Amino acid sequence: MSDYAQFEKRLAVLTTKHRKMARGYTAKIGEDGLIMVEPKRVRSPIRPRTIVLMGAGVFLFKALLLTSTGLATYENRIAALSSGTVFEQAAAWVMQPDVVSRYLAETFTKMIP
Repeated sequence: MSDYAQFEKRLAVLTTKHRKMARGYTAKIGEDGLIMVEPKRVRSPIRPRTIVLMGAGVFLFKALLLTSTGLATYENRIAALSSGTVFEQAAAWVMQPDVVSRYLAETFTKMIP
């Protein structure tokens, strides 16, 4: 391997390390007294809790729509959506009344005087 190839390889390693360190780093002292600097681990902005809360929000939204419009009107609107564009068909698939949203809608209906 030529000197230039070795230099390019070392430069690539240092560039990668520098990019990782730019996002944050931690310094630890090893058992031998040497200070070790490591990049912080990058965490995904989407956490499992966020996904669960978004799913619960969809169920609650569907239940509120079912409560306010009634099952027959709701199903007619879903049928109209399913004959539209690809985006509307996907929305119709997501918004189909399911067991959870029907149960929540019944509970909401009982709570409203």
